[in-house]
Amino acid sequence: MPLCNRPDCGRGEIDEDGFCPECDRRPLRRRRPVPRASAAGPAHGVSVGVAQVRPDPWYGLGLIDADHAPEPPDERPAPAGPVAEEHRFCLNPVCARPVGRGHDGEPGRTAGFCARCGTRFDFAQLQGLTIAGRYDVERLLDSGAYGTAYLVHDRNLETRVVLKALHRSVARTARHERDVLVGLRHDSIVRILGYEPEGPHLVLEYVPGAPLCAREDDRLETLLGHGLRILQALDYLHARGLLHCDVKPLNIIRFREEGSAGSARPLDRVRLIDFGAVRSQEEAGPVVAYTKAYAPPEGDPEHLGPTPGFDLYGLGRTLEEVCGPYGTERAAPGVDSLMLLIERATDTAVPQRRFVSARQFGEQLSGVVRQIVAAPPTARQVARPSALFGPMTEPLHGGLGAARPLGHWVRAAAGDTWPTMPAPFSCPGPRHIAAALPTPLSDPDDPRVGDPAGTALAESRLALRRGDTTRAARALARSELPDWHWLHAWYSGLLALAREDVPRAVRHFTEVRRSLPGELIPQLALGLCAEVLDDREVARSHYGTVFDTTPALGAAGFGLARVHLLAARRAEAVATAERLTQEFRYEREARVAAVRLLITVPGAPPVRRPEEGDLARARAALDGLHADDAVTAALRAEIQYAAFLGTHDGLPLSDAVRELGAHASTEQEYMALVDLANRLRPLLEWRWPRRSGRTGHSRIGPKPDTLRS
Repeated sequence: MPLCNRPDCGRGEIDEDGFCPECDRRPLRRRRPVPRASAAGPAHGVSVGVAQVRPDPWYGLGLIDADHAPEPPDERPAPAGPVAEEHRFCLNPVCARPVGRGHDGEPGRTAGFCARCGTRFDFAQLQGLTIAGRYDVERLLDSGAYGTAYLVHDRNLETRVVLKALHRSVARTARHERDVLVGLRHDSIVRILGYEPEGPHLVLEYVPGAPLCAREDDRLETLLGHGLRILQALDYLHARGLLHCDVKPLNIIRFREEGSAGSARPLDRVRLIDFGAVRSQEEAGPVVAYTKAYAPPEGDPEHLGPTPGFDLYGLGRTLEEVCGPYGTERAAPGVDSLMLLIERATDTAVPQRRFVSARQFGEQLSGVVRQIVAAPPTARQVARPSALFGPMTEPLHGGLGAARPLGHWVRAAAGDTWPTMPAPFSCPGPRHIAAALPTPLSDPDDPRVGDPAGTALAESRLALRRGDTTRAARALARSELPDWHWLHAWYSGLLALAREDVPRAVRHFTEVRRSLPGELIPQLALGLCAEVLDDREVARSHYGTVFDTTPALGAAGFGLARVHLLAARRAEAVATAERLTQEFRYEREARVAAVRLLITVPGAPPVRRPEEGDLARARAALDGLHADDAVTAALRAEIQYAAFLGTHDGLPLSDAVRELGAHASTEQEYMALVDLANRLRPLLEWRWPRRSGRTGHSRIGPKPDTLRS
């Protein structure tokens, strides 16, 4: 038997139905690799990667702290009296016509005979009703056009179960629902226990809970965790070629599940119920049974040829309803991303933008959860490789993570006045940003990104790295991706940066963020663009979200530190750099940045000169830096320069510049530093020696000195 070829499984033997018993999914289809480009195409190693499968798109569940489970529902006995009129149907399964209904302002009869088939009915009392000789009805759970569900006591099993009878197309629908449920085994899907031909009725497990909704004390990530569990159930269902077709809060039961023996607390769980509208993905014809408020609008392609997207739309509307109260504070961590996620899931203007698989939806939803739990009080950061973007190793510190170049001191020596120094750091330029941003991977759920499109995008990326924007634009056009596609928008943004059209790049990266709200790279790109445009508050917002979520993206940390300092928040800037030192990849640059941020004055107010305490911290941090001699000398000179701005005592700065001379690369630089050190020496008063018969005189001037190597 062939083995499962999925990377996150790779061990199960495929059964006769084509499924892996280990991961409960079909094996991946073999895809042809992207051919190596010719001389005119992209070079080897520069291509759009192809992610064959999304590894664990449900990882957001592991980030959610166990929340308190809901209290069991108050199961009071059904009130005495007749069954409500909306629940009265003929007991003859062939007829199932509404009976006992009122008209002309008069109430309906509680007992009588069906006008169509003559079957007797009596709805005077619900309690005491027994079905099939073994199910004692306790109360009505739900009733609608397609079925009625009762909570009953099973005499044989001595437990409570749900008995579901259908009103229309009873025999076929009940058998269909029965056949579907019999083959399903998933923790988030209701289980079938039996089938009663009388009625007929389905016998389902009783889940003592309530329809999914937000409680007063619910945390947002808890509700999103339930969304992930339902996505897992839908992924399981869709892998078996089935569609639920009626995903809505009423069909998602939230319940209290007791943990194993010795467990500290019960679990908060959900189950997907009511499979009365289930259908095969291969079934032809439009969708018939659905709830209008949770289904795509009429005329949408999903109605004529439903796909898994039909269920995903319903879940998007469900999250919109359940999480609606949280959407009023879009500035709260992760909330804006959540709203963008819901907008994509329920997009009716461009239906192709919607999610096409539960795993695609789950990857972005997990990313949103990661952004939410990164904020206090949870403050949980997770470094996780992106499923859609390659790695980003360039720190983009803009000079902040390195010592001030020796050339700055040389140019200062050539000035007519002192002190005059270039800016200590700067935001990376647009072209530098375009070259540093990572290469995207192909979307494993998107059939539009095949070999031709992947080759065209790889050629566009290579042309951008060579600075050939014309060729890059032509290659992007050959990909034939629609303008709204996130890959097209991403490459368009890189192209705009390469042409230094930053406002256009912002528009394209905003479109990428709308499509991928759970990803951090688009937010990082928007933060960099905002800093280039000197929109510091927007830059701080994007940088803060990325850095709080995962400090491993060091470019966000350096950018946040720069923005903090320019806004006169020196303490926050230093704290950001010190936090970044915990990331091994950027530890050295971050330690240098922490020293410089303590003493740097980037330019005009509102940034004030460092205080004596800042200078003392910088000297202490420099002693523990263990950098090479050139870096240490440059940082020591910068510390003395900061002190000089406050005290105007040039002697310590002169000594520091003298130390820099040992690292000059040319004689010209060396002589410039010699002159600078001499100009910084304090003015001294000295006298000529007295001679016999003459009066000595004095003059003021600098003491000659030279640098010693």
